[in-house]
Amino acid sequence: MQLLKEPLTNTKKIPRWFAKFVLYQTQIAANQQILLELLEPMSPEEWCIIWIPILHPGIEIPTPGKRSPHGYMKACNATLSYLTGYNKRTIEGWFYSRSYHYSVGILLRCFDLIFQLQ
Repeated sequence: MQLLKEPLTNTKKIPRWFAKFVLYQTQIAANQQILLELLEPMSPEEWCIIWIPILHPGIEIPTPGKRSPHGYMKACNATLSYLTGYNKRTIEGWFYSRSYHYSVGILLRCFDLIFQLQ
């Protein structure tokens, strides 16, 4: 007996309140591009590589395959803890393959876009 396989879909999880907001705002064509950018989540590693050198000018970004420079992880943990409200130990786990809630990626994308507009 064959099992029916469901087709794979590329769906994104977003909070229900945000989905309602997006549906309402996408009726206005000018807002579509901005809202579609918000739906693309950003990983904490990606956010830190972009913004830690800007927010903390004395800290170097890590080179791939090598240890993080002195103070980089501490700056990442402190900054992300301040922005997201999560505990520093929770955030530290995100960098060591511990999963995080999907809304964190959306929140980091929002902060990225807000910081770019400044």
